[in-house]
Amino acid sequence: MATESINDTNGSARFSVPWDLSTWSARERLLEILLAEIDSLDWANPELLQLLRANPAFQPRFLLALIAFAYATSTCESEEVETLYYRDALLKARFPGQAPTPKGISRFRRENRGLLKWCLSQLFKQALRDKYQLGDQLLPAGLRKHLDDAATTRLDVARHCDRAVAGE
Repeated sequence: MATESINDTNGSARFSVPWDLSTWSARERLLEILLAEIDSLDWANPELLQLLRANPAFQPRFLLALIAFAYATSTCESEEVETLYYRDALLKARFPGQAPTPKGISRFRRENRGLLKWCLSQLFKQALRDKYQLGDQLLPAGLRKHLDDAATTRLDVARHCDRAVAGE
């Protein structure tokens, strides 16, 4: 699967989101965009702080960044996401000392699907703006919907990859 396309009425492709978003933007830039979006979330939420105090080993910011970055750069199966972390110098440098597991990655994806979709969609929008030098202008509603659908597709592919590995 190389791209996710919008087709016009005669079936020909008009626009495609690359399966590996690093063809649009450097991996460093993608991670920078992603972390800025993640940092814009309310990390001081009392419920989240209570959860983090009760589970000090839980690293939602790291898992959100790792999984969204992996899905945006064509790595979807949880074991491959784990391997990506250990082999990617950019991720290791940004998040030293982490120890993701395929089970933890799969569980986080399942429990935070909406948040991951939002992160991917935001990343797709900014990468598109960067690639086509659109600045901060508003994207058309149809294009935003297509980018949201592309984010959903990534999550669905990841779920199916994990199910295939589990033999379901």
